[in-house]
Amino acid sequence: MEPSLIKKRDALLALLGGGGRVAVAFSGGVDSAVVAKAAALACGENALAVTAQSPSLAQGELDEARRVAELIGIRHLVIRTDVSVRRRRHFDGTPVSGP
Repeated sequence: MEPSLIKKRDALLALLGGGGRVAVAFSGGVDSAVVAKAAALACGENALAVTAQSPSLAQGELDEARRVAELIGIRHLVIRTDVSVRRRRHFDGTPVSGP
């Protein structure tokens, strides 16, 4: 591997491993798979891939994300969401008025 790529790889692994634990927003696509693999290398069991499951996510895409996470060797958490329902609130919990 080219020395400049090795340096970038090592910097990424150091960044991800620096906190001890990391969660990666994970679609199963190329970009998130690369970051998830790096997280798994840097943090081992303390790395987690997270996929949001909503009505807008095709079942095949979720199945692929699960398959890729297994291939990478990273724990995978699927969180069910519903993006069709918006309940906008301020940080203190009060509703936001208006559209």
